[in-house]
Amino acid sequence: MKPHILLIFAGGTIGMVPNKDTGALQPAESALELMKQIPELEEIATLDIEVVANIDSSNMTPEHWVKISHTINDNYSKYDGFVVAQGSDTMAYTASALSFALQGLGKPVIFTGSLIPLQKAGSDARNNLVYACMTAALDLAEVCIVLSHTILRGNRAKKHHESFVAAFHSPNFPNLGELGRPITLHSWRNKRNNSSPLTLHADFDENIAVIRLFPGFPPKIIDSIVAQGTHALIIEGFGPGNVPFLNTSIIPSIQKAISHGIPVIISNQMEEGTTNLHAYEAGLEAQKAGAISSGDMTIEATITKTMWALANSDKSIKSIKAILEKDISGELSE
Repeated sequence: MKPHILLIFAGGTIGMVPNKDTGALQPAESALELMKQIPELEEIATLDIEVVANIDSSNMTPEHWVKISHTINDNYSKYDGFVVAQGSDTMAYTASALSFALQGLGKPVIFTGSLIPLQKAGSDARNNLVYACMTAALDLAEVCIVLSHTILRGNRAKKHHESFVAAFHSPNFPNLGELGRPITLHSWRNKRNNSSPLTLHADFDENIAVIRLFPGFPPKIIDSIVAQGTHALIIEGFGPGNVPFLNTSIIPSIQKAISHGIPVIISNQMEEGTTNLHAYEAGLEAQKAGAISSGDMTIEATITKTMWALANSDKSIKSIKAILEKDISGELSE
């Protein structure tokens, strides 16, 4: 008996066509029909398709994360697995967000997309969709990203390259599996549990700010953001989370934010690496001021987890710190 898979379409390159006048890619009006033009999928699974959006992923918002989460929750008992097709540019954000929203997940939720539209010659869309549907039927209970040749934990993944070979990678956590004949799954994955009850916590507070430090960064920018009433501030520091603390010190600005009850989270700018506020004086000063470390989370996971923590707590610094420092869905090495 073939597995029953729900394909949730949310737009992206996979369902785009060139604009006749400009040549720029835009969502096709017939995206649903495009998805039905892959007969190989019928060999893999009994497939149903639901369209929740048809947009460039640059236009994705937390409202879309919520809609996708509710679609999975509402149909959870009917299907063996779920595939979400969306644009790759913000896929790591959506996958991270769903890993927090879908607590107790016992089935696969597989994100995929393409770098070339389905209708164009040489497209990777067909292969990605086929392997995503195959993966959605396996012994897996994760929100994953499946493109090219790898299966990645969604909240550990980052878009790495506009390449078929390495579109996404997982810098701080090993791949969950490799796509081949057969597909290989590794032992450290979360395994399928069809009887596991799903609990939906699909709420996000997007009123946060993210700042990337640079030499000479003006502390008044942080003061301005705090004055505008942001609910949390994420700072991408240097190295393992270092921040300036001498002539252009941002420590007073961090202290001011915290005195206003605004959590300040320190992340880092490294592709691979962990935020460690104990490693240097420049990080320790931020920790002494009350800043929270992002550990080895990606910036995408840090952002979505902060939004999720704010919406699912009393918003106090103590509560946010407790949530951010706890591994919720495999996003953090404790």
